Amino acid sequence: MVTREFRLLLYCARSRPKAGPIKDLVSAGPNWRILLELAKQHGVRPMLLRSLKSVCWDAVSQTIQRELERFNRANLQKSMALTGELFRLLEAFQQKGIPITALKGPVLAESVYGNLSLREFSDLDILIHPADLRAAEDILITCGYMAQFPDRDYRSTFYSYQGQYGFYHGQIGVAVDLHWELSRTGVAFPVQSTEVWSKLRQVTIAGRTVLTLADDDLVLFLAAHGTKEGWRRLIWLSDFAELLRRCQNLDWAELLERAHRSHSSRSLLIAIDLASTLLDAPASANLIDRARANSAVRALSEKARLKMLNAVPQGELGEFLDTLNTHDLLRHRLWPVVTLLTTRTVGDYEAMPLPKSLWGTYYLIRPFRLACKAAKMMVSSTLSRAVPHQSK
Repeated sequence: MVTREFRLLLYCARSRPKAGPIKDLVSAGPNWRILLELAKQHGVRPMLLRSLKSVCWDAVSQTIQRELERFNRANLQKSMALTGELFRLLEAFQQKGIPITALKGPVLAESVYGNLSLREFSDLDILIHPADLRAAEDILITCGYMAQFPDRDYRSTFYSYQGQYGFYHGQIGVAVDLHWELSRTGVAFPVQSTEVWSKLRQVTIAGRTVLTLADDDLVLFLAAHGTKEGWRRLIWLSDFAELLRRCQNLDWAELLERAHRSHSSRSLLIAIDLASTLLDAPASANLIDRARANSAVRALSEKARLKMLNAVPQGELGEFLDTLNTHDLLRHRLWPVVTLLTTRTVGDYEAMPLPKSLWGTYYLIRPFRLACKAAKMMVSSTLSRAVPHQSK
């Protein structure tokens, strides 16, 4: 059951808020604390503030007004600081002759929402060529950043399957995700990093030009990213919906064909179904019909809606199984399973720390460790279901 507060958030989390329903729901007396917590959880407080201001600001209590205004000032200050740091990093990479493009963060806020203050973001994401990884790491370290896992051999062995490394600048409190791939190993993804470099587009932020993904690549990227994350947060759907509002001349036949070729058409259809249903995003009737005619897409979309409403985590195993179903073909659902069984991770090392000379042993140990972990999860799930039954 969709609560009054979540319905109000849906009507507000868009650049074209629905004034009538917003006024009705505000007049009915929402629980403002629940609404603010939902907006924080889903990362859409800037849109909530703007929509309420444009529709019925006088009907909002002064306490809530002050809280939202206070958040807005802090969010703008943080966004400007992160944008300034992005400029500094771009200059550092340019001086070393390393090509770089920005993902999400400031470029997404400016290019999709038209204003840095309208989208919450807390870190920076940059994409480089795989061949430039070592040089890019050195640049970040020179700029004051420290890798999440400082030992390069350790990162390469246990974390490179993610296609990105995390870095953090302790003095200024900024985190940077350094990407050389757009997805982790073993995942069918509609956009490959090798495809995007030849058609990057320019975004102007505070008078500076920044390169980022072309609109068609961004559509596929946002759809796949949201689907991979299970659409648990409304901000990911808002990103996709706002991009559809801004880019209404996209070649959808070509986009669907690209998604089919990469065996990830479900992610695109799920995004279209959710954005059009929940946020009234513009999409052709043909696309919506295709999404709703697909029983797998309908089921996955319904699960995504429930995840948005339910703040309780589904669990690691459940999330993994749901992700498998987003792939079009059976063999691509098996691919992540094979990758999971054969990829050494940080968890393997933490469960059994071994000297570097024995790291190859993890290939043999990992399947057994995962089997034990899965068995424990299933026992725990069975017990949690049995306890309420026994108490009746």
